[in-house]
Amino acid sequence: MSRPIKILLGGVPFGRNNVGDEAILECAVKIIREVCPRAEITVSTDTPAATAAKLCVQTVQLFGFAPPFSQTLMEEHLASADVFIWPGATGLSDYPEIPLAMLEIARRAGTKTIVWGVGMNTELNPNLYRLQPGKRRTLLRILSRLTLSRIDLVRRHEVQLAARVRAKIVAQLNRADLVMLRDPETLAAVHACGDVPNAIIGADSAEILQPAGWETIQLAPEVRAILESNARKVGLCISAQRQLVHQQELVEFLDRLVEQDHRIVFLPMNHATDAAVMEGLRERMRHRDHSVVVGGRREPAEILAIAGKLDLVISSRLHLLILASILHVPIIGISRGSKVDNFLAPFGHTSAGTVDECDFDHMQRELDRLIEFRAEFEIASTAVHDMLLQRLETAKTRLAAVLDSV
Repeated sequence: MSRPIKILLGGVPFGRNNVGDEAILECAVKIIREVCPRAEITVSTDTPAATAAKLCVQTVQLFGFAPPFSQTLMEEHLASADVFIWPGATGLSDYPEIPLAMLEIARRAGTKTIVWGVGMNTELNPNLYRLQPGKRRTLLRILSRLTLSRIDLVRRHEVQLAARVRAKIVAQLNRADLVMLRDPETLAAVHACGDVPNAIIGADSAEILQPAGWETIQLAPEVRAILESNARKVGLCISAQRQLVHQQELVEFLDRLVEQDHRIVFLPMNHATDAAVMEGLRERMRHRDHSVVVGGRREPAEILAIAGKLDLVISSRLHLLILASILHVPIIGISRGSKVDNFLAPFGHTSAGTVDECDFDHMQRELDRLIEFRAEFEIASTAVHDMLLQRLETAKTRLAAVLDSV
């Protein structure tokens, strides 16, 4: 009998209350077990006990992300694994240097490396790759003025910083044993960094998620009452990572929806951060009694089931859009990076603006159209979902080949 293949999953901040990340993890584990039943899976997570119990995997501390972790332990686990898999999220632009460093350590130790379903925005994370207010930016601005502003030293620093990380992206992806990217736009963003000829296009692992049984979900009575009512229900999630600039306009928009006999269901994708934002929005509504916030820590399958009770979902969180579309619930995206626009493109949709400049007129038109012509959306959504599942099937064949070679 063949020995188990030791697989380490990491490079994503698992266990940090992000439903999207946990959906990716749950589905990635399922995919790995499908193509390689003899896999012995270890997950790097901030919730080791809960993750181990839920997914029947081994766990280790969350590597790469603050608070401090053991560099020695990380190197030991990367070296002792047969395969290291970076299994998703938008890390190529959001926090690229963390998983790229893990890929390099694994490669040097002779561990096979796989990049699986990772996405990339067209812009690198501005919090990391734009010089923030402080002594260095102040000094560079002073030095720029000494050149009579002929040289923008702040901009030069940012360009050099971005160029270095883009070069690292190309180098590590070209050394990986398999690179499956989330969508064509990510492949284009990668190729804008440099040539990665062996990268393939797949899909987000969360596309295979199944909903939890409705009666198994614990909900506050007022939440269940609205979700099980015949009223038109609009779900909303605004990410706490980048909040809407024009929040008052959003509150007024939600009040207008209530006046049009809709009910508002605030659906946080991070119960520790998003919920507070949406509680604040609800508190500012004049018709807050016709709205609810789905509270508590939620499993991805629960969020999927709840989304299935809605008539439409509006979200700046990518994975709520993904989950809603699995059950063919109409979606409206608010862009906070190109990943939302990329996901909407196959549906023929465009975002209702951005978190900085939200277009509420567009949002209203799309809402009216999608609710009235939901059957047409379901046809389009079914075609998109089938296409994404087929891309995943093709990628799984490549994954199986790499794992079989161990």
